[in-house]
Amino acid sequence: MANKVTNYPTILVHGFLGVGPDDYFSYLYRYFGSFTKDLRKHWINDLGYEVYQPALGPFTGMWERSCELYAYIFGGTVDYGVYHSEKHGIKRFGRTYPGVLTDLGTPGDHAKVNLIGHSFGGPTVTMFAWIMTEGCKEELAATPADEVSDFFKGGKGDLLHSVSTLSATNRGTSATTFAGEGLLEGISKVLMTAGAYAGDAINKVYDLYFDPWGVMEDPVVCTDKSLGKDMAAKKAGITAYAEAKQGGNIWYEMQPEVSDAMLDGWKANKNTYYIAHPACATSTNKYGTQSPNSGVGFPLFSVTGFIMGNYMNKKRGVDESWLPNDGIVNVPSMGAPKGVEEEQITETAQAKPGKWAVLPPVNWDHQGWAGMFVGKGKYYGILDQILADVYALPDTK
Repeated sequence: MANKVTNYPTILVHGFLGVGPDDYFSYLYRYFGSFTKDLRKHWINDLGYEVYQPALGPFTGMWERSCELYAYIFGGTVDYGVYHSEKHGIKRFGRTYPGVLTDLGTPGDHAKVNLIGHSFGGPTVTMFAWIMTEGCKEELAATPADEVSDFFKGGKGDLLHSVSTLSATNRGTSATTFAGEGLLEGISKVLMTAGAYAGDAINKVYDLYFDPWGVMEDPVVCTDKSLGKDMAAKKAGITAYAEAKQGGNIWYEMQPEVSDAMLDGWKANKNTYYIAHPACATSTNKYGTQSPNSGVGFPLFSVTGFIMGNYMNKKRGVDESWLPNDGIVNVPSMGAPKGVEEEQITETAQAKPGKWAVLPPVNWDHQGWAGMFVGKGKYYGILDQILADVYALPDTK
C-alpha cells in the first residue's frame, strides 16, 4: 500500500439502480459489495477510513443527483434550482438532509473530501465537481440573490481533494443507442407509473426517489398512504419524466449525445485530482470486433458485451473505438467528458491536479466494481488499493 499523506473523508456515489445502505434492500444486496461483501463497512471497520454512502435518485439525472449530493454533504433541503426545475418540470425543492460533513472546509481532516462514483455515479460526481467549481450562471440569473443556493455560486472546487470514477458513463453508453428512444420512453412511462401506484408503499424497501416529479413522497416524512393512489395528480409528472429527453431522465442521459451535451464546457478545478478507472470485459476477435472474455462475471454481460462489441452507429458517434466494453459501458465513455484532454497513466501516483488521468482498464465487467461474482480477496484488494492511492496523493493547497 502507498504511504498515507492525507486523512480526508470519502463519499461513495452509486449509479443506476443504486440504493443507499439504509434501504431494506441493502440488507440483502449492497451496491458496493454485492451479496457477501460490504465495501463501506470494510473501509470503516477494518481500515479505519471515514466513509459515507448517500442514497441518490436511482433513475434521475446527473443534475438532480448532484443537487441531492450537495444537500447530503452540507445539510439542508435539496434545491434543484429555479431555472432547472422550470425547464424540466420538476419541483424546485426536494428532501431535507441533516448533513454528514456540515463542517467541510474547516482546517484539519474535514478540510476536503474525496468522491468516488461508479457507473452513472461517474457523471454525477463529474457534474457535481464542475458546479462546485464554476457554479451555474443560469441559476444565478433566474434566482433572487437572497434565495440562490450556495451550490450554484461555485468557488468551492478546492473542497474536493479527488474525484475518482469507476466505469463511468461520462459519455453515455451505446446500449441506449442500440435500444432506441421508443424503448427508452416506454420503460420510463412503465417505471414511473409503477412508482406512482406502489412507490410510497415500497419506498423503505427500495426507494425509487421519484418525488422530484411529484409522483412519490419522501419515505421519511410521508404518512399519507393514500398518496400512492392519487394518479390524477401524478400524470403530469409521469409525462414530464418520460419526455425529459435533454436532462432529468437517466435513460436518456445515458445516450452519448445527451451526456456530451450536459457536460459540454466542463472545467476542472486546478487543485483537484481527477482519476478514471475503466474496466473492460471484451477482447478483439478474428473479425476485428469484440467478444466477451471467458469467465466474465455476470452472465447477462456476456450477451450485452457481445452486442456492444459488434454494434456501431457512426451517425450518433458510436464508431470502432467504442467496441471495447465492460458489458454495459463502452471504454471510451469511462474517461473525461467529451473535449476534455486526458492523460493516460499507469499508476495513480502519476496523476496531476487539474488534469483528467485515465488508468489502464481492470480486467472485469461492470459489476466487478460492485463485487458481483468476484472473490472477497480480489475485490477488496483492488478497491483498497484505489483508496490507498488517493490518500497518498499530496495535498495541493
